[in-house]
Amino acid sequence: MTQVLLAVDFEFDLILFELLSDIDDVTIVARPADEVELLAHCRTGSADVVIVGRYFPGLDAEVVSAITATGAKVLGFGDDAEAMSALGIAASVGTDADAAMLATALEDVRDATVVPPRPASPPGPVGGQGRIITVWGTGSSPGRTLTAVNLADQACRQGHRSVLVDADTVSGMVAATLGLTEESSHLASLCRSAAERSAHLAPDTVPHAAVRDDFHVITGLTRPERWPEIRASVLESVLQRLAKIYDLVIVDVSDRIDPDDELADPFYDRHCATRASLEAADLVLVLAAGEPIGLQRLVKLLGTPRAEALRERMRLVITKVRSGAVGHPAEVRIREVLDRFVRIAPDFVLSDDRATADAAMLAGKTLHEQNPRSSLGQDIAEMVEDLAPSRKRARRTGRGRTKGTARGRRRRVRQV
Repeated sequence: MTQVLLAVDFEFDLILFELLSDIDDVTIVARPADEVELLAHCRTGSADVVIVGRYFPGLDAEVVSAITATGAKVLGFGDDAEAMSALGIAASVGTDADAAMLATALEDVRDATVVPPRPASPPGPVGGQGRIITVWGTGSSPGRTLTAVNLADQACRQGHRSVLVDADTVSGMVAATLGLTEESSHLASLCRSAAERSAHLAPDTVPHAAVRDDFHVITGLTRPERWPEIRASVLESVLQRLAKIYDLVIVDVSDRIDPDDELADPFYDRHCATRASLEAADLVLVLAAGEPIGLQRLVKLLGTPRAEALRERMRLVITKVRSGAVGHPAEVRIREVLDRFVRIAPDFVLSDDRATADAAMLAGKTLHEQNPRSSLGQDIAEMVEDLAPSRKRARRTGRGRTKGTARGRRRRVRQV
């Protein structure tokens, strides 16, 4: 007896139901309404074959992969075999199939041995020459977006072709920080393309906003409720593909990493984007505010299994450092606290230049554009120099900082 799940387009549902009713030894287990209900049935192990249509609600390459991971076989139903193949469906039947043709196809798929697809590229390390740096950290607003934006800005000033990715599925603010119009979500567009296994990503096909020729921004979700469009495996693939195009991929993420409900279905996981960005990263910058509450939250975060797993790729960044919050001298006091409780020294300490940060936010500019002599901007420039050595010969002044250059007029060009 072949157990079948029927997940096809609405117009073909009744046709297939009647055809399957004429085939012996075939039982229709369920006719789910969307991909969530479909995967829930598959995970129970109740289906041998899932018949899917191209326009079934929520169907994409990741859903097809999740179906096959449960052990069920997939048979496409439709007249576009090429589109089915792009979703990872190897076998399909046309809409003109009769009961005999459908029975043969079901039997062939049920008894087939799944062969992994031939890789598109030769075996080798994942990603290209570019590095992925994810900016994470504690709650209490340590300045993740501000740091990520200015990391990308300073990196391109030091000769690195950079892209800033807003992967914050809770409150993405990269576009607002840079004064960009949120007409569409570039990240959602890239994820759709990757989920559908579209053609190889090329530099001229990446949807982005151009702050400068070598500083691109991939805007995040235009509305927080769109978070289901960003799935972990798809986002990780997108970041790896971007790393083949850019020298540095800077990813801004939410501080939250776990599902809202421990018993929730993993498919309803709002914070999977953060975990995917952490997994894909070559370096993870863990930010914490240099104040009592921020340091307390950092101590708790560093004691979690997630932080332990990231220890080798983690760089600790203390932001908003000022004597008024922790005593004088501020950096010494912070180092004493961290050494006492977690035996870890911060890798970078960023000063608190609120006047420049506020003015830059109000004007939609980077720190360097607002004030090339900003102490915070210079701290971030030195951090970039340490994380990714400069490709330009920089003229040094004072205590080893890079001298600011005159700001040219910004071009904000959208490419779709």
